[in-house]
Amino acid sequence: MPTGSGAYVISASKPIPRSIGVDELGILDIGESKGLRQRLKDFVRCATKYGDEGHMAGWRFAYFRFARHYPFESLRVRWIGADTKDAAYEIEGRAFLAYITTHSELPPLNYSFNWSPFKADGWDLFDRILGESGQSY
Repeated sequence: MPTGSGAYVISASKPIPRSIGVDELGILDIGESKGLRQRLKDFVRCATKYGDEGHMAGWRFAYFRFARHYPFESLRVRWIGADTKDAAYEIEGRAFLAYITTHSELPPLNYSFNWSPFKADGWDLFDRILGESGQSY
């Protein structure tokens, strides 16, 4: 695992039903860090020790008892190294965009969104990806 910057995805070993569709990859959390190894260690600590702080997704995993449905030992981590924290943030933003385009919501352990793709490519990006003309419902 790289010690530098990067983006990561933590996923369950089984599909997760979402409001729209089923996430076949089981993505629980998308994140980024300038110190990837430490960030993932923080997730492990917070996810396995109820009440520990330092990684919000890990804290949420423990607090909301996600292990009842997604045993900690079965979780998977994938990451992409990046040269800088800014580059890691851009990669994370693209991962969020792919997820939200499919499910129209954040992964279960995420609580905030990375707006970088919209800032870079325009606020109508979602409409362009979906091939819609900005219809409101």
